[in-house]
Amino acid sequence: MTRAELLKKANELPESPGVYTMYDASGDVIYVGKAVKLCNRVSSYFRNIPHEPKVERMIAHVDHFSVILCENELDALITECSLIKLHNPFYNIKLKDGHGYPFICVSTVNGCPRVKSEYSRPSGARCFGPFAYLQNVSLIVGLLNRAYKLPSCNYKPRSKPCLEYDMGRCNGFCAGKADPKEMKEAYEAICAILEGKTDAIAAELTAEMEKAAERLDFEEAALLRDRRKALEMISKKQRPVLSQNRHADYFGYKDGGDRCCIFLLRLRNGYVVGERCDVYEEPFTPDLLRQYLERFYTREEPPPGKIYLPAEYEWTALLNQWLKGKLTLPVYEQDLRLRALADKNAAERMLQYEGKTARIQRQLSAFSDFSGLRKVDLLEVYDISQTAGSDVVCGSISVREGIPDRKKYKKYRIRQTLGRGDTDYMAEAVQRRIARYREGDPAFTPLPDAILCDGALGQIHAVEAVLRDAGIVIPVLGLKKDTRHRTKSLVFSDGTEKLLAPVPEVFSFCGRLQEEVHRVAISYHKNLRQKAMQQSQLESIPGIGKAKAKALFLHFKSIDKIRKASVEELCAVKGVTPALARGIVEWLQEN
Repeated sequence: MTRAELLKKANELPESPGVYTMYDASGDVIYVGKAVKLCNRVSSYFRNIPHEPKVERMIAHVDHFSVILCENELDALITECSLIKLHNPFYNIKLKDGHGYPFICVSTVNGCPRVKSEYSRPSGARCFGPFAYLQNVSLIVGLLNRAYKLPSCNYKPRSKPCLEYDMGRCNGFCAGKADPKEMKEAYEAICAILEGKTDAIAAELTAEMEKAAERLDFEEAALLRDRRKALEMISKKQRPVLSQNRHADYFGYKDGGDRCCIFLLRLRNGYVVGERCDVYEEPFTPDLLRQYLERFYTREEPPPGKIYLPAEYEWTALLNQWLKGKLTLPVYEQDLRLRALADKNAAERMLQYEGKTARIQRQLSAFSDFSGLRKVDLLEVYDISQTAGSDVVCGSISVREGIPDRKKYKKYRIRQTLGRGDTDYMAEAVQRRIARYREGDPAFTPLPDAILCDGALGQIHAVEAVLRDAGIVIPVLGLKKDTRHRTKSLVFSDGTEKLLAPVPEVFSFCGRLQEEVHRVAISYHKNLRQKAMQQSQLESIPGIGKAKAKALFLHFKSIDKIRKASVEELCAVKGVTPALARGIVEWLQEN
């Protein structure tokens, strides 16, 4: 790809966290990086702006790139670290050979635990990590050493204990004062803490602390209290960069109706070692996934320890006999996140495959996923505008592939409004729209894939009743505002309400639709009110009643045109005599 083509592709990336991989013309990985917003970061490489010499050299060798979407920046860091260690890219410096992100290593010196931070995995030690932040590692190591009174010296024997022992900060191992049983228990407890088994240990420490306090052993109770505090602090800080001991495959998919995408994320020993994406020109079915698994694990290397699926299927038990029970559903939080990440990447690859990577297309795709509507190519949005039950109107906008189609906008002046409410007004507008469709009016063809009402359950059920009477099946949803008249949530016909704010792309899309339909409705309402006021002004002219004032407006369209009209032109209106026309001209000139 040329630099301009790379920039175009980068500009179409999502504004979400992820990892990007740069390849040269031979297909070799030359750089791996992470980004909080992929679009901004990756496109910055290919813009015509000054770069550091080493970055310019790297860009000159880039032929194409790929991305993996992540849930947040830390997950992007996990994947970045994994891919760098896997590919060892030429232009990456940090993370090579473990540099940049430390491990916490637990070893024993003649039975006494030793906890240190290392930038590599020393032999004979249990290593945890690597961790994202060095300051967190230093804090954890210090807390563990103090909580379990581990020596701060070089562990070499000495004739008498040091000052740390006299102050109660050390177990006195170097002077032979440490209890071997306590040291063994401390080693096991430290490893358990770093493995994440903090809840059980915290409960045990609390129980022991209470027992020590009951027997008035306040020194022991204070020690246990300090260990519990250290444990609480560690549990907040200890999340490592890599998934500990993850040796699994995670399958996800995106069903687009006419086609689908299956995505596989592969982890080995906690490292992301690869991904695979396949697009099929057919809808997703459980049988398609079964065939995919059969072909993949027949050709590929022996399967990993676990294979995580999106759901339980009829054939899961049968394939498990062949794969020796490796197929399963995610249970733990980390596995659930990784499995969901596979779905997210499948959706992204589908957008890239279909060439729907523009911002509005991404928003429409996100809305489809959020709402559960498979088809959203054509949407219609309705909103009511009124003033105390007078001049009631309904505005309707048509949205084709996420873009408002102004030629299909509609404005309905609601009839017989006495004693009715917004639900009835909206039902009348939709009823008239359906009637025009059945008459074959091309302006009202085709019907939308879904209808969105500015409102909640009342509006939804009213519109559904109209569609049901007409024998038409169209999904109806509501766009609900908060107390400050801002877009808040999407409402479904069963009463379910989903907040939009947690999904920025959907929030932006729905907010834009709600603002646009409100603009159409209120502008029509204001226009009618203005005409009503002007018509009322004409009724002040002697000899002009409601009928003649309406006829004048229908003929001239505005009071300014009536003011500019001659007597002869006014006489062209039915019921206006020359004398009345002269009276109109004189009155308008005076007023």
